[in-house]
Amino acid sequence: MSPRPGNAHVHEIRVTWGDCDPAKIAYTARLPWFALDAINAWWEAMLDGDGWFQMELDRNMGTPFVRLEMDFLSPVTPRHRLICHVWPERLGETSVTFRVDGEQDGKLCFSSRSVSVFTRADVFRKMTPPEDVRAVVTRHLPQGG
Repeated sequence: MSPRPGNAHVHEIRVTWGDCDPAKIAYTARLPWFALDAINAWWEAMLDGDGWFQMELDRNMGTPFVRLEMDFLSPVTPRHRLICHVWPERLGETSVTFRVDGEQDGKLCFSSRSVSVFTRADVFRKMTPPEDVRAVVTRHLPQGG
């Protein structure tokens, strides 16, 4: 796994009792949700408040996922805030790869990598990202990304 860049965006999640199963740890299915929430927060922070909702409706740009992978390393519980570090790892001609590392109490709990394709939302057709989006993502890529 590539090291986390210094400019990774930090998104804090409050894990609650309702996120947990009888084993008193977060349901497995909640962990991808936490990673996706962190990616949406990255877009909001980088596009002046525009997350996936605004991108789809106001910018006519979708980013459907074509790949999602996740390594589970340590249980997530409500005892500590879940700190998600998120950054783009790669920008292709029509796709973007994001990495999210979720930590609690200084311990890495999960690491995810996802690939989304840029689409024109109204017709659900692949497209290159608009120049402003490409510029934002490029600025936040690790060296060599």
